[in-house]
Amino acid sequence: MTVSYSWLNSFFKRPLPQPEKLAEILTMHSFENESVEKKKNDWVLNIDVLPDRGGDCFSHLGIARECAAILNLKMIFPLIRIKEGNQKIKDFLKVEVRDKNCQRYSARIISNVKVGPSPKAIQDKLVNCGLNPINNVVDAANYVMLELGQPLHAFDYDKIKGKKIIVRKAKPNESIVLLNDNECVLDKRIMVIADENRALAIAGIKGGKAAEISEKTKTVVLESASFEPKAIGQTARKLNLRTDASARFEHNLDPNLTETALDRLSQLILEWAKGEVVSGMIDVYPVKTKPGKIKLEMSLLNKILGIAIPQNETVNILSRLGIRVLSKAKDSFVLEIPTFRQDLIIQENVIEEVGRIHGYDKVPSTLPFIKTYPVERSKADLFVNKARGVLKELGFAEVYNYSFLGDKEKDKYKLKMEEIQNPTSSFSKYLRPSLIPLLAKNVEENLKWFDKVKIFETGKVFFGQDKKIGEKTMLSGGVSLKQDKEKAFLRLKGEISFLLEQLGVKKIVFEKEDNDSLEVFVNGEKTGKIVRIGQGFYFELDFDVLIKHASEEKEYEKISYHPPAIRDISGIVSERISLEDLKERIREGGRGLVRGLEVFDVYQGPGIGKGRKSVSFHIIFQSEEKTLDAETIDKTQKEIIKVLSEQLGWEERK
Repeated sequence: MTVSYSWLNSFFKRPLPQPEKLAEILTMHSFENESVEKKKNDWVLNIDVLPDRGGDCFSHLGIARECAAILNLKMIFPLIRIKEGNQKIKDFLKVEVRDKNCQRYSARIISNVKVGPSPKAIQDKLVNCGLNPINNVVDAANYVMLELGQPLHAFDYDKIKGKKIIVRKAKPNESIVLLNDNECVLDKRIMVIADENRALAIAGIKGGKAAEISEKTKTVVLESASFEPKAIGQTARKLNLRTDASARFEHNLDPNLTETALDRLSQLILEWAKGEVVSGMIDVYPVKTKPGKIKLEMSLLNKILGIAIPQNETVNILSRLGIRVLSKAKDSFVLEIPTFRQDLIIQENVIEEVGRIHGYDKVPSTLPFIKTYPVERSKADLFVNKARGVLKELGFAEVYNYSFLGDKEKDKYKLKMEEIQNPTSSFSKYLRPSLIPLLAKNVEENLKWFDKVKIFETGKVFFGQDKKIGEKTMLSGGVSLKQDKEKAFLRLKGEISFLLEQLGVKKIVFEKEDNDSLEVFVNGEKTGKIVRIGQGFYFELDFDVLIKHASEEKEYEKISYHPPAIRDISGIVSERISLEDLKERIREGGRGLVRGLEVFDVYQGPGIGKGRKSVSFHIIFQSEEKTLDAETIDKTQKEIIKVLSEQLGWEERK
């Protein structure tokens, strides 16, 4: 806000500190000052008023109150006196408020005015504060707005049809030509000031030309109103029309200011444009704003500020801020908050006021006492990060998708999903129960540009659980090649095995679910799946299950100095027997001599029998104590086949 230094001085008997010093004081206690400029015979301060203080400090009176509170000075308020004539306002005008967003509407009428230029000193003040002089009536309204903070408007009485002012919503596609000659098309959400035929002004924002003050104007209707801040802000943004009036109304002005401002405006018009004030004032004020009450606890004040401020000094600061003490107790006060300070709602707001007036620079710098604890190690985060690293080493790129899906994914994948109450669009109506749908979309899009796509994602998925929303962490990925698609599937299966081994997971089993999917089991517990969708293969692993079976432990094995020996065995077993079960029995029969084990062939088909499969292993025999001879290896191999035969029904193939 632009503030005149000489205007501020007019509120005090004693002169204020020099402009630069005053700017520094305000910066330390109230608002930052952006610049101090010399303009003609005055100084101008550009003060950055905080949003929550716009209601009382977008005016010279508000900034003067701040100066008085900080410097402990007594203020001089303008003496407002007006002499009313014999004519009654009820014989001139009626006001009807139809819109609840108009909190108060006050009006006066002045007859026999002489419209002309305003005094030179007033014109200079307006120019210094960024406003252009127009005529003595309009300049008076702008002057009072800058002085007290209340926007006002003047209408030419003779141009008001039906001699009635109506505060209402605009009609659909109703238009108005504003004072700047721009035409606005309105809708039914916009509040207007109208007569019986047309809109005269956009409420709280800008007047129209229909009832504009001109040199021919003889009788003026003066408006001083209070509007709902949210309604004015929405209209200003909708019309892209921000004015000095709307900037003030948006910041919660005191409704009790309208009458004072209206009388002050009437006084200035009588001085500058002569005329006669019609007796009485129209004042529609259905719900009066009353002073608030807040209980202030001194113990909390001292705790928050970190210093002990004496009670008598606290009371003195409060009185300088215009806050009355209604009652005192041992450690608390009941305070009456003036209506112009609608930003003070809770006692913490008051404590902040006491602190800034007292001076934050007087608060000593002390190190806070903090109890520190070692950070708990998150097993989940550890393994998620480890999995990310492994997949990146395998050539996967990590992606991040939104946690929402739409109707298209719901229908395509036949998913049961939890619907969001207020979705932003039809594409984000549901919480995702799986990461795969959007990964498939990522793969499909990337295949337009690349021959090979390998991506993965970790994230939460959501599901219904006892009328609540449950969630769990999933790890999913997708692989697709434009050529050799079967190769991509086999490679993906191997990469998942490698990933799980790196996480310390043992006993991994892949079981065929159907022609396009495999189920993944860890220690007999279902952990995930591999599926084929369109052009790609995708895996999804329940990370919450994986973490239960993952381990950081690594068992050290001494490297043997003795050479290994490799033998192959092949046999037929039931298709229901897993490879893990076969491996366990081979190690059991090997009695510590099996150092390595690898499946190199699995076959089902003609010549094997229904419900059976042929499995072939490479077995690496090695001892830590001696070089194994052929007799020992043969004996061990026979023991392995014996264990397999007795426990799993193994039939050796010759």
